[in-house]
Amino acid sequence: NMELDRPQRVMLFKFCAYGFLKNLRFFEPFLYLFFLAKGLSYTQIGILIGVQAITVYVLEIPTGIIADLTGRRRAMVLAFASYLVSFAIFSATSSFWLFAVAMVLFGAGEAFRSGTHKSMIMQHLDIEGLSDLKVHYYGTTRSVSRLGSAASILIAGTIVYLSGGYHLVFAASMVPYVFGLLLMLTYPAELDGQWSKRSSAGSMVRHMVDSFKTIRANRELDKLLVNGAVFESFFKVAKDYLQPILKQAALALPVLAAIGVKKGGEAAVLITPVYFAIYINEFVSSRWSGRLADRVGNLAKSLNWLFWALAGGFVLAGVFLKLSLMPVTVVLVFVFYTLNNLRKPAVIGFLSDQVEPKQRATILSVEAQTIAIVQAAVAPLLGLIADRLSIPYVFIIGGAVLVAAGVPLQLGRSSRERTAEAASAVPKEEP
Repeated sequence: NMELDRPQRVMLFKFCAYGFLKNLRFFEPFLYLFFLAKGLSYTQIGILIGVQAITVYVLEIPTGIIADLTGRRRAMVLAFASYLVSFAIFSATSSFWLFAVAMVLFGAGEAFRSGTHKSMIMQHLDIEGLSDLKVHYYGTTRSVSRLGSAASILIAGTIVYLSGGYHLVFAASMVPYVFGLLLMLTYPAELDGQWSKRSSAGSMVRHMVDSFKTIRANRELDKLLVNGAVFESFFKVAKDYLQPILKQAALALPVLAAIGVKKGGEAAVLITPVYFAIYINEFVSSRWSGRLADRVGNLAKSLNWLFWALAGGFVLAGVFLKLSLMPVTVVLVFVFYTLNNLRKPAVIGFLSDQVEPKQRATILSVEAQTIAIVQAAVAPLLGLIADRLSIPYVFIIGGAVLVAAGVPLQLGRSSRERTAEAASAVPKEEP
């Protein structure tokens, strides 16, 4: 329903193309299975995920500051270059320690990319006078990125099925990321933000201090960062346990061998359609985020409802998995993706209402950094639980932690919503 002129449609197309290419990560639906096939345990996998998260934690704020002060396009080019080197290492080795190096490079790419591209979208909306459309606009770009994920699983499933293993998924991912890097070079200079070629270390430190003051002075913004970090960290870590669940289910189906499914390709037969359905659902649910916020009445209430829905779903998923009701667990993980996609555009809208435009990339980087440090703690612990107890307890214990964290992390209205509410409460004078 957005009315845009031709240049605005071209820019929306580029933003959508970025999301589509960025999500052609052919390794993602098979990441845990890739590592398990290399002989790693769930604990080691958790440590690698933690290494990536710690890298993001260390680099997130510096890269956000660099993006704000030296140009966001440069930051995005560095992000894609770092990804490409990381994929090359994953493709060429089976060493846990070299995997750790690759995870550092992947984390660097995430740090340069995460808040930077969102701030470029916000900058464009500010310049074009489209800020009121931010939730709907970001929901549109995110929905196209989910189409990229849907295309990715079809291609990745074909690669895994035909090759009989997971060894090509990182090498194949390099192709769309080369095109992503080239796309960044076509972005207009105005999206670099207000940066200076003479930016000094001192100006970067002052910019960071000002951003932290903004966070600490705003209780709801402070709480949002922690709320979002807990939600997204548990979602990110737990969602990939669906891969071994589906592989176990596939191996238990004698019909696959009967119809001639080649050895090593069994997991792809179930993972491909399930993840395709997940990503198509994400495409649709991302577009619903703006409608949800409009219907509920405020972004804070929407975010609170989504948090509690995830916490309850975690506990139920673990219980059903423990009872060997695997199809119900798969449906619940499907719901987790829906909740996450409804939530993300609302978070961006809530955060955008709280901060000045020039600080957005840095604040978004602080958000990603907060997610990273929580994820760095959560991933190895859930991996240890999976090794020592079993995968069902990953969800049961994770859900219990989410329930305990939910009460103190409830959000209130954003500053813009409170201002609008106060203005509407003032009686108008009679003429």
